[in-house]
Amino acid sequence: MKVTALAGKSNRTYLALPKTAASLTDARLFQERGIGLFTYDHRNVDEALPARYFEMTTAALPQTDRKAADQLENEIRELRAQVDTLERTVQSLSEELMSLKRMGSHSEPVKPYLPTRALPAVTIADNLPTFFAGNPWVEVLSRRGREEARIAR
Repeated sequence: MKVTALAGKSNRTYLALPKTAASLTDARLFQERGIGLFTYDHRNVDEALPARYFEMTTAALPQTDRKAADQLENEIRELRAQVDTLERTVQSLSEELMSLKRMGSHSEPVKPYLPTRALPAVTIADNLPTFFAGNPWVEVLSRRGREEARIAR
């Protein structure tokens, strides 16, 4: 019955009980005091008895509760301002993304880089070991550094 002390200190007060315990409880006691009752089992939560709504004003609260309520109201105002800022930012980013998508759909596709002039021929010295002779990879690997330099320009 400790919950009855909380009735009236908030807009609504509820007690949650397992369905097995709720069947042994007299719901009239809660109803007379405006306390609601939730019952639950491993599958469901049900509102067995709705709570009475109590109108709360900060003037009716004790001084410490009034300070806490004022502090909560200030925090809520700050959070609302932050949410508004975030919503504007998301809207702006969404518009910018749509603009970029529209611009991208009208542009020409990117063409692959093709060199305009032929690469110089690679000469292989005669005094190399035998595994270099006739090896096609020697020419490919010898051009590797020059190709990357041309692409980067």
